[in-house]
Amino acid sequence: MPPRPRTPRPRTSGARTRRATTRSKTSGGAAASTPSSADLPVAGPGERIWVLDIPFRTPAPGARWYPKMRAHAYVGEALPAELSPFATKPYTYQRWLEDDLNGTRGPAPTAAPKTPRPEQLEAAAAIEAAAHRRARGFALFDDPGMGKTLSAVLGAKAVASLRGGSTILVTVDRPASITVPHWRATIAAVGDGGYRWLIISPDQLKKLIARNGRPQRFDVVINDEAHNFRHRSQRTGYQRRVNRLLDLPEKAPFVISMTATPGHHPGEWLYLSSLLAQVHGEAPEQWDDLGARLADAGIPLEKYMGRWQWSPEAKASTAVQARAVDTVRTWLTAAEPPLMLHRDAPWGPAPLDGLGVDLSPDEVLQYEMEWGAYRREMRIARTGSDTARGRAALVRFRQKAGMIRVPHTVDLVAAHVERGYQVLVATEMVSTAAQPIADRLEERGVAVSRIFGSRPDAEEQRLRFQRGQTQVCVFNTTSSISLHANERLADGTTATATPRIGFFHQPRYSGIAARQTIGRAHRDYQVCPWWLLYSTDTVEESAGQVMVQRLLVTSASVDGDLSTFRTVAALFDADWLPEESFD
Repeated sequence: MPPRPRTPRPRTSGARTRRATTRSKTSGGAAASTPSSADLPVAGPGERIWVLDIPFRTPAPGARWYPKMRAHAYVGEALPAELSPFATKPYTYQRWLEDDLNGTRGPAPTAAPKTPRPEQLEAAAAIEAAAHRRARGFALFDDPGMGKTLSAVLGAKAVASLRGGSTILVTVDRPASITVPHWRATIAAVGDGGYRWLIISPDQLKKLIARNGRPQRFDVVINDEAHNFRHRSQRTGYQRRVNRLLDLPEKAPFVISMTATPGHHPGEWLYLSSLLAQVHGEAPEQWDDLGARLADAGIPLEKYMGRWQWSPEAKASTAVQARAVDTVRTWLTAAEPPLMLHRDAPWGPAPLDGLGVDLSPDEVLQYEMEWGAYRREMRIARTGSDTARGRAALVRFRQKAGMIRVPHTVDLVAAHVERGYQVLVATEMVSTAAQPIADRLEERGVAVSRIFGSRPDAEEQRLRFQRGQTQVCVFNTTSSISLHANERLADGTTATATPRIGFFHQPRYSGIAARQTIGRAHRDYQVCPWWLLYSTDTVEESAGQVMVQRLLVTSASVDGDLSTFRTVAALFDADWLPEESFD
């Protein structure tokens, strides 16, 4: 007799939900849910949920991974000591998520109080005045080191109070391990005003977009280093949605755009498109394609390879470029009240000059061999359509040329340490510049802070330099960190008063990156001279001279900068490089 067929019993969603929410004790004593792909931690009476930032494969007994929020969490009456290193920091995305789960805010950070300088109070007042007139934003374009961070914090609090808001978003540049603590300390130093702050990097912006595409709402947004959003990209798309740049002003947050290097031309002021639309009394959509609208208004721009750039007439004349930049700038500065503020640093521009390095006969031979190999590769690359191959050849050549000069840079840096300086060494490449320079200096007994290679201890490295525990800082971060003398640190102490001096290990294409790098130590009334190193009687010398000449006259709008650095690229027969190569 054949067996009777078995009829499967249906499993209801309710049964699955009950099993998913059955609470049990983990090995660490925390109350948690049984595994489920859709559950969230739930706290019982007297318990709190801690969202934890646990590195991959790091032991964390008692913590549990929650796939729905893509994070570990612990639920209990107190966080165990072994999990405390993974606790969230104030104003981070993880703390924001944790506060949402608990319905209460975690403890606020503490920092030594700071007294705003008069120019910072002036900037904050200008931001508040713009909000009072119902402007949708403000552009703060002060020189590096003018204290824009504190100005923006004060301005944001004033705007939130004026508009009755409660949430403030801050987007910061990389590395987040330095920039987020810097902003946190500044907010704590002047008080957060009871508002709810969130500090994130551009890479995290997508977390603020719901599955239905709707962005989370904020009352005030601060975009630090706003020039990072000057080109169309995925992160710029997220930024524009979170800033609600296509919404009407009354439905959008007040946006404070901060940078000392707005872009190479007004067509790159993409992050100000809606503010410019408001000034002209037009709908935001009409300015969504900023370059096209500026061209219609007579600004000498044209589209090439998908991006707006100076027209041929403007490329041929810096005077034409300057007039165009001044026209667009005046639209904002002539508004009542002004919607843009730029002030030159009262301590003046950084002393900057080139410094040639004489190579030994063996080094000259090695350099010429590399240069010859590069030129041969370039002739092949330039006859075809594969520009990526030519770009790779250029990178290889610059790596090898920079590597040849490493011993000379090390000698120069060590000599200035002996003279009583704390020295900054700015590099682009890691394995062929930053790493060998740092290694050789330490072999000679010179203590080095290393801020390159995505180090998780970048802020600790920075503080070691600022406190005089290291004499040299080798870095490739171009913005959002402070390395100047006499900096007021978050714990109330002060960085060393030892004079700083900086060296570019090699010429750079990007004027924005070079200008930002100089501002890491030439800031806050502290003067730091900079030297650009290059090999004499080589193509590097010509490139270095062009770079120095341009930077000596570079303004806050970086007028004419892009065409100049195309000239640098042309010296390497790399004038075919696309726009992004000059970012």
